Amino acid sequence: MEKVINKISKKAIQTYRQAAETTGNFAHKIRLKAVMADNKSQIEDLYKEIGKKVYEKYTLKEKIDIDQDFIKEISIINILAEEIEEIRMEILDLKDLKQCKNCYCEIYSEFKYCPNCGKKQEEIDHVSENDNQKNNEEEQ
Repeated sequence: MEKVINKISKKAIQTYRQAAETTGNFAHKIRLKAVMADNKSQIEDLYKEIGKKVYEKYTLKEKIDIDQDFIKEISIINILAEEIEEIRMEILDLKDLKQCKNCYCEIYSEFKYCPNCGKKQEEIDHVSENDNQKNNEEEQ
């Protein structure tokens, strides 16, 4: 009887951990998407600022020097765009997806070939923190 209770307890703990992990991943994805949306909004504001400056220079018949006049805005846009891409890749990883390097199609991480273009995929050799935690718990 004690073995049955232990098995039930272990299964309950395992189910709880899986539910907590799933909930945590979902909440993390939501936070990442919020940051991504904020970055996109900031980029839109910078585009408007650049357009406004171009129009003002045009109406005043001033010469437009892209490197000098817009370097600050362009640098910020580049930083925000890089962060958006990093977040996008992290979200793909949380969904157990990857992007084909050839056609940029989102595919399952375990696929060896892209179902869209047929290109052989690079092996992903990473172990998530959750996998490490599970392995450590199983060893105990």
